[in-house]
Amino acid sequence: MSGQRVLKAEAVVVGGVALALLCWEWPSLRREVRLWRMAGGFRAGNRYP
Repeated sequence: MSGQRVLKAEAVVVGGVALALLCWEWPSLRREVRLWRMAGGFRAGNRYP
């Protein structure tokens, strides 16, 4: 097996793991973004030290 094929296989495995983790965490990420936006987002820095 050549080195290039090994790198491609590793990239596929890492990409699959990252995609699975994103799908697993998607509901909690949406909830966190909604809470962050309700708290003011980027503009809240001068309100909450």
